[in-house]
Amino acid sequence: MVAHGEMTTRRRVIADHRASYPDALVIAVGEVLNVVDRETAWSGWIWCVDGAGKGAWVPGEFLDRRGDTCVALRDYDSTELDVSMGDIVEAGEATSGWVWCVDSRGNRGWVPARSLAPVDDVPA
Repeated sequence: MVAHGEMTTRRRVIADHRASYPDALVIAVGEVLNVVDRETAWSGWIWCVDGAGKGAWVPGEFLDRRGDTCVALRDYDSTELDVSMGDIVEAGEATSGWVWCVDSRGNRGWVPARSLAPVDDVPA
């Protein structure tokens, strides 16, 4: 998730994105979550609820699913990043149609990959 030393690429935002779920779920490796079957247009995502009742979409590859529960295989933060067309972001990890990004103000979060395009002419 765009950590120190991780490879990133610059991307231009080609479509606005606003967070669908402003109250992010942050989980730690080994945390046990409940799985709730919900419809989604995004393949590869599972709705999970923590012990306090907070829920969010989590990439299935980050989980070890065991029926109606799952165990986090890694740390995860469900924060979505609000971006506007024309913004430039540093893009890191990508999974299931979303990319973890950092904007020019240092804000971090997930952005749909379809909202981003390569930037070839933006100076570093």
